[in-house]
Amino acid sequence: MQDTLEEFGDDAEDSFRAMCAQAPENSLRRGITPYDLTMFNPHQLLRLVAELEELPDEEQTPAVRRVTEEAHKAIRHSGYLLFIGD
Repeated sequence: MQDTLEEFGDDAEDSFRAMCAQAPENSLRRGITPYDLTMFNPHQLLRLVAELEELPDEEQTPAVRRVTEEAHKAIRHSGYLLFIGD
């Protein structure tokens, strides 16, 4: 088991959760569930980062940018990114 390097949450508007819920059915973002655990490995994170970086500027909220940054860190460390729903 790897150590936790960072922990953070969504913003007050739940912008990241809302963006995931509105994502296309075949996207990795859509698979991030607000009710359970979702974990991505480095290979999956490459695809997630690509999806996040392709979002229009108005959807690049601070929460989305933070997830992108942390995904890059996880990729560099051959780590995982874990999303914890309620």
